[in-house]
Amino acid sequence: MTFLPIVARELRIASRRPATYWIRTGAAGLILLLGAWFFLMMQREAPRELAMVLFSVTTGAAVLYCLLSGVRATSDCLSQEKREGTLGLLFLTDLKGYDVVLGKLVANSVNVFYAVLAVLPMLAIPLMMGGVTVGQYWRMALVAMNTLFFSLSVGIAVSSLSRDARRAAGWTFLVLILVTGLLPACAAWLAYAQKWPRLAEWLYLPSPGYSYVLAFDAFRFKPGEFWWSLGIIHGLAWLGLVVASLVVPRAWQDRPVNGTSR
Repeated sequence: MTFLPIVARELRIASRRPATYWIRTGAAGLILLLGAWFFLMMQREAPRELAMVLFSVTTGAAVLYCLLSGVRATSDCLSQEKREGTLGLLFLTDLKGYDVVLGKLVANSVNVFYAVLAVLPMLAIPLMMGGVTVGQYWRMALVAMNTLFFSLSVGIAVSSLSRDARRAAGWTFLVLILVTGLLPACAAWLAYAQKWPRLAEWLYLPSPGYSYVLAFDAFRFKPGEFWWSLGIIHGLAWLGLVVASLVVPRAWQDRPVNGTSR
């Protein structure tokens, strides 16, 4: 049996899909238009300042897109199969839970991944203006890809536990906001109140927003925290995939949405 057959099939289908190529072109073009607009608005500024503003805006938009990708791309991929009653058909073969989960992950996120991959070279334009270092660029690229993986994994984990599309999207958005915004807010309050300083430091680490901030000049002062934050977020993403892989083989046995039994 082929290893990860659904993943291999979805990649072959995506390679023949015209939208796959147009999405990459459109994403890169959008970033170029955004950068050109800021360049024209700030052309009287010093090149180094202009480069940092361009880099901050374009990377911020890219990371935000990555963070919200799970809501749109994967939050309904498994719940839709449950509503349609087709999830159980996948397990009539030799497929395992991780085959289905990884297959659905690739099928619903390949275009998102290609769009982010096409944007990354565009983010290197400020490097040529002298205001951004090579280290900042590569750290930001890692943050963007790690945030994308985390968001997609949260979406598919929530989808494995839900049946309703709106509820799955809402819970995915809520989890992402909780981890990205609420945990750092609690950490900031604890630091301000001077209570449990060690706990406050740890509450910052799971936030993609915190790793984004540390990717800039703050990396010089807290390099260890940057890598810890990146590693914890990556570990949480894999935890979401494990949860989905364990839940999916049992989820198809749920009753229909209307609650009637046959």
